Amino acid sequence: MLVNKELREKLNELFYLIKLQNSQFQSSLDKQVKIEQVLAYLEIIHAELRRTSAKRKLVLIDSAAGNCYLSYLIYYFYRELEGRELEIHCVDHNAKLMRQNEKLARRMNFDDLYFHAGDIDTFSLEKEVDAVYSLHACDTATDKTMFMGLRLQARFIFSVACCQNSIQIKSGLLKSVIRHKAFRDKALMMIADSMRALLLEKGGYKVDIFDFVSSRFTDKNTMVRAVRKSFKKVLNLDEEYERIYQEFKMKPHLEFLLKQQEEKEVV
Repeated sequence: MLVNKELREKLNELFYLIKLQNSQFQSSLDKQVKIEQVLAYLEIIHAELRRTSAKRKLVLIDSAAGNCYLSYLIYYFYRELEGRELEIHCVDHNAKLMRQNEKLARRMNFDDLYFHAGDIDTFSLEKEVDAVYSLHACDTATDKTMFMGLRLQARFIFSVACCQNSIQIKSGLLKSVIRHKAFRDKALMMIADSMRALLLEKGGYKVDIFDFVSSRFTDKNTMVRAVRKSFKKVLNLDEEYERIYQEFKMKPHLEFLLKQQEEKEVV
């Protein structure tokens, strides 16, 4: 287990600096919940990145970064505790928030933690990207995160979705189930991520979907993990995608982004 008692104690100062804990290293309930989420996320990312060569610099992108809690943790873990070279680019449309994070990172001497204000579906780097990740990217930002990973050919894509307001679900087969909001929200998330997984698989990524943290800490706890590698396809991806669409009459924004890219390439 990566996050043990000794590591938690080492992280107290970091969590104080990024305002997840007070000077007595105590947290409100909502901030303690956030701490548990980013620690669990770090475990998942490290399980993959530890297999990469420690001799070369890691390049990571935090999409829809918000307060950047996860990126501060990842940067501190690899740079300060592991002694590994890395750079992290945090991207978010909120320019004010990115400026605030920039000032904080410089005070902490996190010199290779960069902040970019803008639309995540147009952000690009002219270098090999190890991972693109997002934690609770709202609505279409989840799709834009995955699209970024695909077009940059990142080795890993990690995504935990939040609200899905742009998607509506319809189903004759499950009409009596999805009329209940609690079930409809769960079904929408499962189906949307399943369709995204099929699109990622078509793009050459092996995909797993699992709960990355206990539901005690958030009910939005489902992670899509995509690894760029060859794998045996057990489904006809196009047929399965169309079958889901015909039943539920919904499509994730990722499909639109991919089609838009294809049209540009044709022109």
